[in-house]
Amino acid sequence: MLLLVALWAFAEATLFFIVADVPIMATGIRHGLRRAMLAACIAALAAALGGLVTLEWAAHFPMASRAAIEGLPGIGGALIDHAVADWHHGGAIAMFAGSFGGVPYKLYAYAAGLEGAGVAGFFLASIAARLPRFALIALVSGLVGPHLRRHLPPRLLWPLFAGCWAAFYATYFLAMAQH
Repeated sequence: MLLLVALWAFAEATLFFIVADVPIMATGIRHGLRRAMLAACIAALAAALGGLVTLEWAAHFPMASRAAIEGLPGIGGALIDHAVADWHHGGAIAMFAGSFGGVPYKLYAYAAGLEGAGVAGFFLASIAARLPRFALIALVSGLVGPHLRRHLPPRLLWPLFAGCWAAFYATYFLAMAQH
């Protein structure tokens, strides 16, 4: 499960569009708090590595990387421009705020690449920006998960889990389409 979390977080920082919160939360539900917190740490590190890929891609191929990112569900030109302006004015603080505000992390990595941000600084800032949200997801799912497992059979728990995420993304994509 931890390898899946790492691959998922890395992919989300590049071109995958479903947040790493999903496998972190599944880890918390299935294995409890300790394992979920480990998953959150692994996800933050893997996301930071994926962010470096996106940063370098944007630095060397700005038009191609923008076109690919803009083609992802829920991401349009206005959101990219917003993240670029955010990064320009706020740097790592803006990236941290975006982590809780619905702005995909990959957009800050893209913006950092356009501005020629340093790799080491961006890597460390990425961990600082990603870990708090991942840890919050791990904390909640790790504490609530054991109770859910005791009261819901797996044949109900996991479809409910998937349904909640499907509803979240339907709402998110609908909201992003209106921007």
